[in-house]
Amino acid sequence: MTKADLIEQVHEAIGPGVTKKDCAAVVNAFLNAIKGAVIDGRHIEIRGFGTFKVRERRTRMARNPRTGDPVRVPARRVPVFKPSRLLREEVAARR
Repeated sequence: MTKADLIEQVHEAIGPGVTKKDCAAVVNAFLNAIKGAVIDGRHIEIRGFGTFKVRERRTRMARNPRTGDPVRVPARRVPVFKPSRLLREEVAARR
């Protein structure tokens, strides 16, 4: 699913009273709010959907697959999404 598909679904769910352009503004504002909060390191929880947060990765040693030489991977912050239990159960039920 692309952002355009998401905008289309929001437009269909709201009905004929709102333009697609307005729906795009709502979707973009929502995604930008999530993105900004994650960049700031804040924890976002959407009940029934999941949690967005930033996790700190420690420095570690890895191996270059071509040469086998050890390579130091520096510490870094990475965004993480954890689906809620309800979402995981719904996905599992669709099999």
